[in-house]
Order: sequence, then C-alpha cells, then structure tokens
Amino acid sequence: MNTRIRAKEVPMYKKILVPYDKSEPAKNALAAALDLAAGVPDAQITVLSVVDWHDFNAETFKIASRMSGVMGDSMDMDVINQVESEAIKADTDAIAENIAPLVGDAEGIAIAVVNGSPHDSITAYADEGASDCIVMGHRGLGAVRGMLGSVCYSVLHKTNVPVLIVK
Repeated sequence: MNTRIRAKEVPMYKKILVPYDKSEPAKNALAAALDLAAGVPDAQITVLSVVDWHDFNAETFKIASRMSGVMGDSMDMDVINQVESEAIKADTDAIAENIAPLVGDAEGIAIAVVNGSPHDSITAYADEGASDCIVMGHRGLGAVRGMLGSVCYSVLHKTNVPVLIVK
C-alpha cells in the first residue's frame, strides 16, 4: 500500500491588501504580497495609505477658521473637497514613487489613500473591498506600545480576513 501525505494546498489570493507607511516592514510586506500574487491570474494588490487629516467638518475647525478670518460664516465645501483631493493626489504620487523600485513593471497594483485611524481604516477597507488577504509589516514598538496594542494586533482581532504579518 502506497500512501502519500499531501501537503495542504497554499491558498491563492486574488485581492491582497497591503497597508503601507513607507517603513521597512511595510516594504517587506509589499515584497511578500508580490510573491503571493506571482502566478495568480488577475491578482490585484492594493497598497493602502492611511492618513490622519484634520476633519474640516469638525466644529473646532469651523470656529478657528472664522476667528482667523480664513473663512466666513459658511464653509465652502468645494474648496474643502479640492484641498482633500489635492492631498490624496500628493500622497498617491509619493507612494507610487516610493514603491516603484519594489513593484517594477508588475501589473495589478493599485494605490488607495483613506483618512482615519490605521486599524479601523485597514479593517474597513479590507471588508468593503472584499480582500482575500491582508499582508502587513510588523513593527517592534517596545514593551509599552506592546501592552497598549499594535495596529497589527488590532487588525488581527477586528477582521475575518486572513492576515499575514511580515517582519
């Protein structure tokens, strides 16, 4: 009797999300995501930048802008949307330039920029975009930050999407 033990098949991930902050661990995570996507037909890697912009709709911003004379009693939402669009474009361009040496001429790479807290934004983006896998860099943040909880730890506990943490 010839019995063979089959290794569990490695899952093929088509929609991979890579949170990216330009750090070395994030670059390592992007390299790992590129390896995961290699040979997978129609694989899509989304490089996600999470930024924390000021909330232009916050009451404190409105009061401060009126007091400084920058804006009158009403906020010009078109101007605010234009500022936000310019900030998104600038961040997208900076990320594209930063990842260019890593991705080369790889296809299926998209860049997304969202505003918010990293752990909530990563989890929400993965869920809304139906990501198959999140590949993220691990950061050694020391004992104090470790006790408070890292972004990796938070994402691991908030999502049902498989998470690969890369050092």
